[in-house]
Amino acid sequence: GPGDAIVTIEVLPHPFFAREGDDVRLDLPITLDEAVRGARVKVPTVDGPVILTLAPGSSSGKVLRLKGKGFSRKVGGRGDQLVTLQIVLPDDPAELAGRLEGWSDPRQVRSRLGV
Repeated sequence: GPGDAIVTIEVLPHPFFAREGDDVRLDLPITLDEAVRGARVKVPTVDGPVILTLAPGSSSGKVLRLKGKGFSRKVGGRGDQLVTLQIVLPDDPAELAGRLEGWSDPRQVRSRLGV
């Protein structure tokens, strides 16, 4: 007979996108070569893949913004996609050592910490 229907909707987490309001977050794995030399890489968005240009010397943790690639806003327009770069090093220490053969970095990157 007549009555109320109770509907429960459960939204499961996406395997690689995370929603933050109208914005979308994505951790993007990149190689050491792509980070050091710069690269053009394919990045998934909610609308399909786009090409993103990485500047030479990009660091892990750097956040890049893809304007208008987020979710629709109630007041119009769209949020952004925030892409966090994550440098993925080779699992094999010998492979990594081979890539870094003859290279050293003389900078004192911890000097501001007093050590």
